[in-house]
Amino acid sequence: MELWIAEIKSTSERPIQKLISPLIFNEESNCYIASEYEGTIVVKTSNSKVQKVFLSHYGVTTNEQRIPLTYDEQWDVWYDKGNELEERSPIGINQCGTFFFEAEDGDGYIIDRSSDVCITSSLLTEEEFQQMKDEIVNMLEDLLTANEGPATPMRLWRENVEAAQYALEQTKKLHEVLLELEDTPHEQLIREQQLVPSSKIKRFDAEFLINRKLFPFKDKFSIPVNVRSIDIPEHRMIRWGLERLIDYADRYLRQARNRKRDLCQRRDFLIYALSSEKDQRLGVWEQKRIKNSIKKDLVHVSEFLRIVCESERYWEEIVDIAKKCLNLHYLNVGEEELAQTHLFTFSPLYSEAYQYLDDLLNLKPLKQLSNTYAPLQKSPKLYEVWCLLSIIHSLIYECGFIPVQNPYTQIQRRLQRKRGLEGISFTFRRPVYRYENSYELQEMDLTLEVYYERPFLDTEKSYRPDFTFIFRDSFRTETAFLDAKYKPLPNREYWAEIVRNVSFEKYYEPLPKKPIASFLMHPNKLKDVSIHTWNAAINHRKQEELRHRLGSFDYKPSNKKGVVKWMNMLLHYHLGYNGVCMHCGAHFPAKCEYDVKQKKKKYFTCSNPKCEAFWVESFCFNRKGGNYAKKDAHEPSTATLFKYTKHSGMNYHKETPDEWDVFCPVCNKRAQDRFRNDV
Repeated sequence: MELWIAEIKSTSERPIQKLISPLIFNEESNCYIASEYEGTIVVKTSNSKVQKVFLSHYGVTTNEQRIPLTYDEQWDVWYDKGNELEERSPIGINQCGTFFFEAEDGDGYIIDRSSDVCITSSLLTEEEFQQMKDEIVNMLEDLLTANEGPATPMRLWRENVEAAQYALEQTKKLHEVLLELEDTPHEQLIREQQLVPSSKIKRFDAEFLINRKLFPFKDKFSIPVNVRSIDIPEHRMIRWGLERLIDYADRYLRQARNRKRDLCQRRDFLIYALSSEKDQRLGVWEQKRIKNSIKKDLVHVSEFLRIVCESERYWEEIVDIAKKCLNLHYLNVGEEELAQTHLFTFSPLYSEAYQYLDDLLNLKPLKQLSNTYAPLQKSPKLYEVWCLLSIIHSLIYECGFIPVQNPYTQIQRRLQRKRGLEGISFTFRRPVYRYENSYELQEMDLTLEVYYERPFLDTEKSYRPDFTFIFRDSFRTETAFLDAKYKPLPNREYWAEIVRNVSFEKYYEPLPKKPIASFLMHPNKLKDVSIHTWNAAINHRKQEELRHRLGSFDYKPSNKKGVVKWMNMLLHYHLGYNGVCMHCGAHFPAKCEYDVKQKKKKYFTCSNPKCEAFWVESFCFNRKGGNYAKKDAHEPSTATLFKYTKHSGMNYHKETPDEWDVFCPVCNKRAQDRFRNDV
């Protein structure tokens, strides 16, 4: 059985277009390895008895669950053409996981089987793909307790440390009990066949008498004897519980190590930002605020890192102790799911071991979720679900939004009633703050509704963006769209085309009431770093209208700042809630000060003493009626600019090399251009 990568066009009468190359067997991994989007995987077989070929995997429990392949006479290969009704592409296009092929003869007997085939993600590293799967479970666990607010990631990790401390104490106690059992483990008598000298056989049965008559020259005969065995249900259950505990702790250990890596990088960056040379064109007051903001951020990151390292130590020790337990001689048995038994009830030591294990496995209400992943996963759908949970998680734990209903309960009910999450919605509230030109604070309540795959109609077609955001305050209602695109973005042209086709032509242009933003999120960065993806220039004649309404940002487990930055842009730039701090999400109005010489310029400092982030609301010099207006001057209403410190990573306007300057999203000019005549 040979495996090949082939180019496929599912809509064609002959889907297989050409064979690209044989699939290479990886000796180290003992399987074939391919990357999604390279092409579909097809099977060549030289066995003339083969009548059917199926794609199967280790999650299959019945033959009906296998995927039947179709034979192509032209290329002499078996291929999977996908399933349009199930929205499933041909295997290898956008599915990751492990599978194999089985060939059957005319009587339905399996006469050939391929080695395992492992399809890896082409847009995420193996570590990131695993992290994405882990985070789906971790975020669900976090959302289970998201009933109050505002909440913070720091609080979550403190709870994680408390849980890890308790789990470590229970694991140590379990280890002590299992060590006591090592001396006298419970055994049972089992019957097994053994070769025994005839002189030592005490009880004769008919089979023995016949064999002795037939083979008088033999000295030993196989007879059933009673032997002691430690392979009892309770030992298999203890082993099963310890394996699940290791799975559980490993997931938290990976989470802690990933977060530790990110925090270390952030800490090093802040230390560099604090020590690097400052922009001499800034005033002393501005430099002081920026430096203070960096220091506060550094203190926060350092404390956060300390907590995460503590969590890592606890989970690491839990894994080490659990593995020591598995090495005990009487646990060298198979596995069986933990359940209450007579021995667990009436034996003091076994009862104690059961209680500790049961307590550990029920430490979180979502026990064993980490083991529910399907062997084959549709990458785009997995990415969408991860994006949905990540958006909800960021809104609650980073942006200060408080859910009206518990998100986990909503998800659980939805899945009980339907097979998927399509159409689910979540409602959030939080106070927001605005400073008008009078510099008087306006405070109001903002309601945010988030929909997943909510359809809407224009005059001709029905569209269904992945995520719809509806903002409501006392005066108005605004909408924004976000679409997850799990696709390679090879160049500027492809990126511009997909933004135009999806963000503009689907979710902006047809609507009578325009959204404040229609953006895409994708896992990989554009290779062309010159493209400013936060302000797509699709139609230059409409750039005043389209400023920061179209664009995209990269979003994946190792880079999750995009959603918070996007929400910051919506609240500050599009909705005008300029006194809200999205750096920490605190429910405090920022302090607002203004420049005596330029009264339209506002300086904001977060009122949260642990944050004190600093940003400025300014305006483009190239506005009609301004002292430095050029020929392409635009309306004053489109001249507002927001500037954030570079270390915050919050600038959605295109940055300049200077610390405190940005390009205008309408005319693409910066402050220094006001003295130039050639722009």
